[in-house]
Amino acid sequence: MLIYSKTTQSFLSKIKKRAHFLMTQEMGLEVRRTRFVWRGFLYPLHFVIFEDPKKLGYFNADSYQIGLHKKLMYLAKDEVIDNILRHELAHFYTFLLYGKQFSSLLPHGPEFKGVCRQFHWAENVSLAYSNLEEDNLKAQTDPDFERVKERIQKLLALSSSDNPHEAENATIKANKLLVEYNLKDTDLQNTESEEEAVVMTVAQAKKLNSSLNAFYDILSRFYVQPVFNRNTSGVKLDVVGSRLNVEMAKDLCDYLEKEFEKLWQRTRRENPNLKGLRAKNSYIKGVSRGFCAKLDYEKGQMKATSAGKDLVLLEKRLIRQIDMAFPRLSRQASSSAALNQDAMTLGHSDGQNLDWKKRINSKESSKSKTLKLLGF
Repeated sequence: MLIYSKTTQSFLSKIKKRAHFLMTQEMGLEVRRTRFVWRGFLYPLHFVIFEDPKKLGYFNADSYQIGLHKKLMYLAKDEVIDNILRHELAHFYTFLLYGKQFSSLLPHGPEFKGVCRQFHWAENVSLAYSNLEEDNLKAQTDPDFERVKERIQKLLALSSSDNPHEAENATIKANKLLVEYNLKDTDLQNTESEEEAVVMTVAQAKKLNSSLNAFYDILSRFYVQPVFNRNTSGVKLDVVGSRLNVEMAKDLCDYLEKEFEKLWQRTRRENPNLKGLRAKNSYIKGVSRGFCAKLDYEKGQMKATSAGKDLVLLEKRLIRQIDMAFPRLSRQASSSAALNQDAMTLGHSDGQNLDWKKRINSKESSKSKTLKLLGF
């Protein structure tokens, strides 16, 4: 899960400066604004902030992406952040050296450790696991850092308070303190509450297909923005929105994937004349259109009630979240392959009968209750 907010964007600004220093001064690379030069070729390098319970950083060779854990911006000293950056940059450099063989190498094998030695990095840089608390203790003591860290931890503890006003104020103060200490270029002094955009991959395939296109159209009705991202492994369908809506979109996508296959197998048994991939793709497109028509009708009914103003606010918030995560996003067209009209008609009928609410009603989580309030 990738995280976007004013604070994370400011932290990324700092990360890019630190990475530029390490790549030019320690690795001897020529770095430009968003790319660097290696053996006469320009390579992109993207930095993101993520949440994950198992790692502090990662390198993704498919998207030339380095990710740093969100908690680093609150709790890690500069020396620790630099070592995590060195570690991920070493993975990137190993990928450059070994190309297609990279995926078959041990993640922290002799090739990777050889890169770390090449740049005279300390042994702890090549370790497979980094413990943030231990690394902070080993790093040189910074009295200002310890003071700010302690204050931020206390404020973050208050941010889970049952008192909404106290929790909101504590979170705001923590972010302001973070900005004051670590992110000098950011001005959040006039920010009453910080908005967050979350990005999650909900489906992927080797190439764009009917299911991905159907997911895209349906998820657009659930207050998230779907985005197709292509990389060397194929096509990913990401969604951006609030944390709750993104998690619910992932749940919906998992449900639809199974439901599409179940509906198609039943329809094929009842209609033996429907054969081949073209018929299946047409059927799935029909299911998508039928389900979307049902969702659009329900949303129209809601907009005619007192809930209409809340829906408008949700739509405006989503626009702001899209701008944070994908500022240059444009409408992405789906495939225009030839269709089997009989299969699509049957699919449209089945799509209108899909009942996502039954899945919601079977769950008692807070996510489910919130989605009920949105009318789904």
